[in-house]
Amino acid sequence: MVLQTIWGWQPALYLFLGGMGAGAFVMAAVLYLLDQKRHAKIVCISMWASAICLGVGLLLLLSELIQPARGLMMWQSFSHFTSWMTYGAWGAFAAIAVFGVSAVLATAKVGKKCVHDEKQAKRFVLVRKVLALVGIALGVFVAVYTGMLLMMAPGVPLWNTPLLPCLFAVSGIDTGVALVEIVAVLLAKKDPLAPRARVLMEGIVVGLVAMELVVLGAFLLSMAGGEGSVVAATAAQSVELLTSGILAPYFWGLVVVCGLVLPLVIAIVGLVPRKKHANTPMAVGAAGAIVGGCALRFLMLAAGLHANVVAETVINMIG
Repeated sequence: MVLQTIWGWQPALYLFLGGMGAGAFVMAAVLYLLDQKRHAKIVCISMWASAICLGVGLLLLLSELIQPARGLMMWQSFSHFTSWMTYGAWGAFAAIAVFGVSAVLATAKVGKKCVHDEKQAKRFVLVRKVLALVGIALGVFVAVYTGMLLMMAPGVPLWNTPLLPCLFAVSGIDTGVALVEIVAVLLAKKDPLAPRARVLMEGIVVGLVAMELVVLGAFLLSMAGGEGSVVAATAAQSVELLTSGILAPYFWGLVVVCGLVLPLVIAIVGLVPRKKHANTPMAVGAAGAIVGGCALRFLMLAAGLHANVVAETVINMIG
């Protein structure tokens, strides 16, 4: 059985980096909205990371074009506002702008230059709160859109389901939270994570992983029927590739065990009350989530077999 080769590694990395960048901003924005004084360094670096991830991801997607430079002018041509491509393009650019401005304002030196008295300080905080709220909405949109991009591709039954954007959205937010967790671990000495914030993040991980397991299970079951048409049979073949074929070791090992089970177990253990929490388990769980999230995108692309819709149409006409 031949794997899908039309979409290369660049789109796969865009799907991963775009979702993770969006999720990282959402988590960083939530931390900021909960407490404007604590975790300033964690929030700042996480916001910079979110903007960089999304920007690099879009550049990788543009590099897949025959003439990448033309992609930089797509803001002029994407004016058909009944197309998801249009919404996605403008949403991604708006997200980069909001993520970038938020990251700049989160930088300590910029804050000191912008604030000179209490009145300016209140305005500064208000602007950052508004950007955080707008960025959360844009982040969720971008995370969903990474799945919409595949869902709208014609001729690939595995991708043509609303469950795929749901799966990529949940996975993107999950990997973004994992990225913020790694930032928090690296900055543990300079900016210790407050117990309330730690519990919040571990609780979010538990919720997201549980949701991802449910959506992934529903996605696989909905595609595994494989009876009645060429399209359904092709979708079943794709699921077979993932669950019992040549991609199965990577799917079960990297996506399920490393990307879902490991972070879930570590997050549940992290929610157990104790005097002091070690940072290493959080870092291990977060690394597992990132590896699993990246593997999920590559495997979904590889397993996306094209259906022979022409043959099916001919058969239906003859019949």
